[in-house]
Amino acid sequence: MKNNNGFTLIELVIVIIVLGVLAATVIPKFINMKHDATSAVVQSASATLKAAIGLVNVRKEIDGSETSVDYNGNTVTLVAGNPKPDARQMRYLLNMDLPSSTWTPSWLTVPCDNSEFCILGNRSYTNEPVIDAVTSGHVVFFWPNGHVLGSCFAYYANLEIEGSQPVIGFEDSGC
Repeated sequence: MKNNNGFTLIELVIVIIVLGVLAATVIPKFINMKHDATSAVVQSASATLKAAIGLVNVRKEIDGSETSVDYNGNTVTLVAGNPKPDARQMRYLLNMDLPSSTWTPSWLTVPCDNSEFCILGNRSYTNEPVIDAVTSGHVVFFWPNGHVLGSCFAYYANLEIEGSQPVIGFEDSGC
């Protein structure tokens, strides 16, 4: 009697093919999940900004102030009735641990790696990335770790026109 205790070459090839087919169908789903998760983080930052701006407006009405408001113990400077779009103001509004300075001449090509989010504030509306809905004033951008600023970011723009509403949004095509 002959006793076989191993797998034949054909059995091993079939197992490898089956594993390859499974990997080919599962990996794209995991890659898409990463995009969805990063996109959700950027959208969340934008929504948090909108809520914070609403609270600033309430505080502004209560205090009757047009130049600054107290927001969670921090002074938020107002320009044309809206928070100034600089890094310090955004740290207060988002209550987020953002790096103190991430400016680099190559922020469109160098990924954020200093913290969970990088920030670039007080940029003229004409600087890249250009946002079609912003036609004046200054903008602040937030982009997540591992990404470059350009196609995966949240933004806040103060149009600096008295009585205008700020423009808050996100771009997530490159997340």
